[in-house]
Amino acid sequence: MIPGLSNVAETGLAGMLTPAATELTTDMLASLSMLVFGPGDAELAPLGITVAGHRDVTIVVTDPHRRIGNVTIEVASPGNLILFDNRNAGGHLHANLRMLGPDCAMLFHGLGDGYIGLQDIFLRSRGQVLVWGRDATAVGLSIEHEGTGRTLLIGDDALISSGVWIRNHDMHAIHDLRTGDRITRPPVDTVIERHVWIGQNALVLGCQRIGTGAIIGAAALVKGVVPTCTAMAGVPARIIRTHVSWGRDTSGMTDTERAIVTGC
Repeated sequence: MIPGLSNVAETGLAGMLTPAATELTTDMLASLSMLVFGPGDAELAPLGITVAGHRDVTIVVTDPHRRIGNVTIEVASPGNLILFDNRNAGGHLHANLRMLGPDCAMLFHGLGDGYIGLQDIFLRSRGQVLVWGRDATAVGLSIEHEGTGRTLLIGDDALISSGVWIRNHDMHAIHDLRTGDRITRPPVDTVIERHVWIGQNALVLGCQRIGTGAIIGAAALVKGVVPTCTAMAGVPARIIRTHVSWGRDTSGMTDTERAIVTGC
């Protein structure tokens, strides 16, 4: 397995790599030819990587000669790891990556030529794992993830617009003053499956799963579970169409996109 990936992270990782979400498997990770760098290594600058804050982080790449983009990494605890599978990268990953807790991992699988704008990715707790799927793109995405061992997967070929936020819980506790009971739910794992489109300014909040081929409308507030091949919109979001999906080209869907959503 990847050098420096803690047992906590491996446990969370194994449970989230499902065929519905990504082609990536732990066997594929184990077979990758990788180079390992530390935060002070001169090889990081040509790749477009800058490390700030705490210096104990392992950075793994699959091609030391192919630029990743413009990536700032800030860690506050030891034992963290970031993997960039940049064998086919076009140099268009623009990201601010932060890890507050120890023993966390971010895995960027199959970086391609598409633009990936990650305004602020923040893992706050111990042993968290984030996986970015093959050919997933984003215009402007922010993530704030809480909870020890919690995982987040952005599936292959996701299309995420600007101003989108993903949070895995309400971030602050709300209590019933009469009973003292906590009303807010604890942090959840979030899986966004293959070929999901999330529209501008949407908020994905405490959402366990968005199914394959789903469409999330602009400014929607999404919680719970989104079925496959549905369109949801509104605050809170509700299903407005079923048995639908989408294509990156305005003229229609490609054969590959249709194959992903076959059976919806």
